[in-house]
Amino acid sequence: MTTKVIQRILVPTDLSDFSRGAAAWAAMFHRRLGSGITLLYANQPYVPIDIFEAPSAHALQTSPEFRERMAEELSKFAVECFPHCGSSVDTVIVDKSPAEAIVETATKIDADLILMGTHGRRGWRRALLGSVTETVARATDRPLMSVPASFAAAETDIATIVCPVNFTDIGRQALGDAVALAGAFAAELLVVYVADPLDEPYLRHLTEDLAAWVEPAVRERCKYSQIISRGDAAEQVLEIAGQTGADLIVIGAQHKRFFDATVLGTTTERVVRFAKQPVWTVVSHVGTPKELHEHKARSRFAVAHDAR
Repeated sequence: MTTKVIQRILVPTDLSDFSRGAAAWAAMFHRRLGSGITLLYANQPYVPIDIFEAPSAHALQTSPEFRERMAEELSKFAVECFPHCGSSVDTVIVDKSPAEAIVETATKIDADLILMGTHGRRGWRRALLGSVTETVARATDRPLMSVPASFAAAETDIATIVCPVNFTDIGRQALGDAVALAGAFAAELLVVYVADPLDEPYLRHLTEDLAAWVEPAVRERCKYSQIISRGDAAEQVLEIAGQTGADLIVIGAQHKRFFDATVLGTTTERVVRFAKQPVWTVVSHVGTPKELHEHKARSRFAVAHDAR
């Protein structure tokens, strides 16, 4: 694997401490893989409670003085988080909501990875405020790595990767990314299959079936082993990641259409929401054959590794 597989990483930030964990991971990718970094601040339009305040508030937020101050704050944040990255770090301010700014900027700069921190909210507060990370995951076709706020910034290394699979195309795409990362960091790859009740008649064959589904070449690229478990898929993945001390979970997310909205599978959402370690989500959309072909062509991370 060359150092140019992840050429450009988009790191959204609100300049708070919680986003420094994601920035630390981006700095590590730059150090290990030579990745370029774009630091994004979304200057979300202000919507005041008093409608009569709207014109003045909007004028203030979009004034040259305000934008100059935000640019200075963003540059200062970049220097603090990426002291050794120099000209490899770009900064950009976009006057849109965070999710919209992230998705559009990722496309504009042709990002190979979106790397962002999560607040780690739970329960009604999370449901009320929503999750920018989950919104981005529903809208983008780029790999998305989410770093929980509780994950210490000092722990930026990859020694063990857990990759759940389910014999699907998106599972194979996720496995491709996991293999590439494991090879790049000399990490151990744990391929996990969680059996459900429908698998009961085939349990005795699952070990062989999984070994056959995982291409033999995988075992030549990294230290690899497989785990077959039973129970709720998300719970088992999270438990195995915790028990093995995994540094990263790599999981596939199939976009589905439901009443004209894009939703993700519940297993992926729950893993992203409750994981204590960073989660690398590989996204695939349901669409026309042409759209699917174009999406596979954009899966450069796995393709670049396979070409070697």
